[in-house]
Order: sequence, then structure tokens, then C-alpha cells
Amino acid sequence: MSERHLESNVLLRTLEPSAKARFTARLHKFELVRGQVLHNLGDSVEWVHFPRHGLIAVMAETVAGESVESGMVGREGALGIFEACGSGQLFTRAVVQVGGEALRMSAASYRELFVESAALRTAVHKYVEFLIMEARQFVLCNALHTVESRLCRSILDALERSGLDRALPVTQESLAQMLGAQRTTIAACVSKLYREGVIKGGRGSLEILDRPGLERLACCCRETLRYARGELQVSEEKSCEEEPS
Repeated sequence: MSERHLESNVLLRTLEPSAKARFTARLHKFELVRGQVLHNLGDSVEWVHFPRHGLIAVMAETVAGESVESGMVGREGALGIFEACGSGQLFTRAVVQVGGEALRMSAASYRELFVESAALRTAVHKYVEFLIMEARQFVLCNALHTVESRLCRSILDALERSGLDRALPVTQESLAQMLGAQRTTIAACVSKLYREGVIKGGRGSLEILDRPGLERLACCCRETLRYARGELQVSEEKSCEEEPS
């Protein structure tokens, strides 16, 4: 594998030249197969996955067995990077939502290289900060915005994070889990978008026909988070690792 493979993932792209060589030596290509379970609730962290394209759904679960999608991981981030440097235990279930390819390494190797790369630590800190902002924004979104506008926003987010252009291989059931909504509600929203000529669907997939139209119908949380991500990317690096003077 060459270092150019790292450029498809935002976190790996930030590595210093010297760190890229060390990461490349320990990363392996890993096929993401739709429906594949990467880990279950209660598993120990064995691998850290950096998607190059494709999408991973992170599912929160209750002790009663209920589940809902609480996040998605695509080429902007990684799966397992927090737990690998924390408790070592996973408290979610991760399922491949859109097939593709990831680069993965053992959790032990990741911990070692995380310590060595200041650039990666900064990128991960900013990624964590964005995920916290996103979670707070989605609390507001779930309370104030319609299912249709949330659906449009989620479709656009999934396209961008997976690296796809127009066609999104998802079912109405997975969209319902993504939004924490009833499947019948999602079906009604999708049918309305069909009639308006914004999307069309096949068996287990959606195709975007009018992206500007989908953008207009999406809730304003998308713009709010886009602004926040931009501000984080240009913010000055403030290290918590420096010794006090």
C-alpha cells in the first residue's frame, strides 16, 4: 500500500510525512460489506477502521434490545479511535451501511502511533469536538424539525461521508433507524420526495435527481454544522500537552 491511500481519509490526511510512513506500514486494506457487523455492544476494541469510501452506522442499544442509529462514520473520521485510547470496551454496535473500503490497524498499533503523531492527536481532538457539537445539534433537530427535513439532511450527509455522488444504497428500514422514526413515516416522506422529482428509488437504493432541491428541503442543521466544521478546521491548535512555563 502506498501513502496516497491515506489521502482518502480526512484524519489520515493530516499526518506528518514521517508519521505517514509508519502508518502505511501497519495499515491494511479492509473491504466494507453492506450489512457486516464490525463490532457488537460489549466487545473489546481489536481494530481501528479508517473508511476511504463507504459508510458505517453506529447503533445505540438498550438492555431490552431496542436500537437506533446514533451516528455515522465515513471518510471524515474513524471507528474505534476513542475507545482504543480509553476503556478498551465498545458500548455501541457498528454495522456497514454502505459498502466500500477502509484501512484498518490493530488497536495496539494505533495507541502507539497516536502517541507519536502530534498532528493526528490535534485532528482527533477536533473530530471529537465536532461530534459533540453534532450530537447537541441533533437533540435540537429531533425536537424542532420535521421528519422530512431531517431525512433530506441525513441523505445528503450520508452521500458526502460515504464518498458517493448520486446513488445511495440504503433501504427505508435503514433510513428509519437512522432517524429514529417509524418505517411508515419514512415511506410517506420518500413517496412525497418521489412525486416532487427530488429522488427516485429502486430496490434497496435511492438516486438523487435534484440535489439543489434536496438541499433546499433539508433542515438548517446542515448549514449550522457546516459552519461549525469550517470554524474548527481553521482554528488555532491549542495543545494541552505542553508543560506550563
